[in-house]
Amino acid sequence: MKQQTMKAGVLTGPQRIEIRQVPVPEVTPGMLKIRVAACGVCGSDIHMWKAGKGWSQDPVDSFHMGHEFCGVVVDPGDSHFQIGDRVTFWANLYCGQCDMYLAGREHLCREVHGTNYIGFVCNGGYAEYFVGRARNAYKLPDAVSDVAAGLIDPLMVAYHAARQSSLKLHDKVLVVGSGIIAQLICGLVKKAGASCLAMSRVDDRQMGKARELGDVDIYFDGNAPDRAAAMQEASAGGFDVVFEAVGSGDALAACMDGVRPGGEIVLIGNSMTPEIPFALNRAVLHEIRLTGSVSCTRKEFAETIDLIATGLMDVERYVTDILPLDQLQHAFEKQIDPAGHVLKTVIRP
Repeated sequence: MKQQTMKAGVLTGPQRIEIRQVPVPEVTPGMLKIRVAACGVCGSDIHMWKAGKGWSQDPVDSFHMGHEFCGVVVDPGDSHFQIGDRVTFWANLYCGQCDMYLAGREHLCREVHGTNYIGFVCNGGYAEYFVGRARNAYKLPDAVSDVAAGLIDPLMVAYHAARQSSLKLHDKVLVVGSGIIAQLICGLVKKAGASCLAMSRVDDRQMGKARELGDVDIYFDGNAPDRAAAMQEASAGGFDVVFEAVGSGDALAACMDGVRPGGEIVLIGNSMTPEIPFALNRAVLHEIRLTGSVSCTRKEFAETIDLIATGLMDVERYVTDILPLDQLQHAFEKQIDPAGHVLKTVIRP
């Protein structure tokens, strides 16, 4: 019997994706197969695209990325799902056995190490079909569209970060960064009761959507030499909670400039270098709390879906481009174009 093939956006080298016909994986015990309906483009995809390879130490045949996807079940295997069910996948390939898993902190699984995700170490959703672990699949309510499902992953990151923080009603909040995670955090903390919401950014490429959404009260130029003074003056002595959503030394410095004594900085951005400079003495002498935040728990993933289903977060408002799989290379090029204004792209295979 001839093996079924499908179109996939294969990563063939640095900054190069080719649309190829590749084999559709077999459905083995514990797995199910979906027809992919939508897949969001993530900043992590851009990093792998630039490098020309995924995170796996072992070669992955016809490697294609994509971890923010949904689709329709066409083969449920031995799972409880039914043909025709709409599902999305939590990309975290947790082990299901370690102490972190047993403590309900699956996102910190000893086997994950921040990179053991669908679309990072194995093939993902930039294809017509996907075969993956049924235990990572979640049924989608009818109220969550395919396009909205392409934003569940970034929203879960923002949601977990907000829950990790010490945010209280009427707190003053600063978000450093202007990407999709930063803007979703703005939407969440505004709804959570921030009395003043500010954003620090270094360029205006993604600001059109932020200004259209209207959640942010104050904007700061992250490149301004008087950045610290402007932040302290506007917040009357500093922000209670600051979210770092970039992953760079200068972004962390901007957080330190904006936070009040005794305040908190929530670190979300991943640095592309192993170490970045940090004002340790200032953090110690001002008792600044540093809180790391990555991904989310399984429970929070389900809650994130509910945030969209109940209408609390209208994530489709953040989408700037919807493109077919054949334009995946173009979508990535547009994402890094200095003249571009892309906030979030969703691919429809």
